[in-house]
Amino acid sequence: MCGRFTQSHGGETYARLFGAEAVGTLPPRYNVAPAQAIWALRQDAAGRRRLTPLHWGLIPSWSKGPDPRYSMINARVETVDSKPAYRDAFRQRRCLIPAEGFYEWQATQGRKRPWYIHPPQGLLALAGLWESWRDPAGRTRESCTILVAPAAEALQSIHPRMPVILPPEHQAQWLDPNEQDPRRLHRLLEQAAAATALQAHPVSARVNHPSNDDPALIEPQGDLFGG
Repeated sequence: MCGRFTQSHGGETYARLFGAEAVGTLPPRYNVAPAQAIWALRQDAAGRRRLTPLHWGLIPSWSKGPDPRYSMINARVETVDSKPAYRDAFRQRRCLIPAEGFYEWQATQGRKRPWYIHPPQGLLALAGLWESWRDPAGRTRESCTILVAPAAEALQSIHPRMPVILPPEHQAQWLDPNEQDPRRLHRLLEQAAAATALQAHPVSARVNHPSNDDPALIEPQGDLFGG
């Protein structure tokens, strides 16, 4: 799964790197948690890209609204085109979530040890879906979820699943709302599995608490591995 990650740059930086317009503001963060606002990149039918804050935890357009029983922060690639909560968004409302890295928790000796997973350099583009929901008063709330898949072989000893990371050559097709063929979209997700080199290192258990949010959270607390 993907339950925490970093967005430690400002929106203008992400917008420049992805050729988008940034709308809104968010502070740099080293411990982004579910139900918070996160930067997400979307593209309209004319090819214009916008980077905006979205609520992390998908709220389907047909639902009665946020339900605390179902966070919907992640969508499994195996069922994303069949589950009613994700099916329409998979075909028409896809996004990218920029991140410097993400956290996973390794079950070991009766406890869970947090690891920070990141590329050797640069940013990650996590595959996501977005939705727009209106409350009874007519107010709109836009939200998103991050797609997850079986973890790359090198990371399976930490956690069995990980977010889908789309390489630059596949990002335009993923963002294009005119691309609605589920078979082609699934191929993009399958090809993404081995496309990104990642490194990992243990970090402080301080990351367990969303109230902790500072650069020290990503500092190594043990052996590194990856490639």
